[in-house]
Amino acid sequence: PLHAPPAPPLSSTLPVLQDTLTRLVGGERPRTRHLEVETYTWQALPAELRPRSRAQLADGIAAELTLARDLLTDLGLKELP
Repeated sequence: PLHAPPAPPLSSTLPVLQDTLTRLVGGERPRTRHLEVETYTWQALPAELRPRSRAQLADGIAAELTLARDLLTDLGLKELP
């Protein structure tokens, strides 16, 4: 998950995502008006990091969506009501 740092020796890809989002939707002329947040790969995590309940899965997905929202609003995008 992007909202949590990976265990060493892995490193986060969050800086790559931030750069990509800046290029796609930052500035005055976005290159796209549509983005997706993939939330279906939780089973790809090592067993000890996988959610153990539906509530933990929902919390993890919510954290990913919150991170996506925060990254986009940091670039100046506005939330729709």
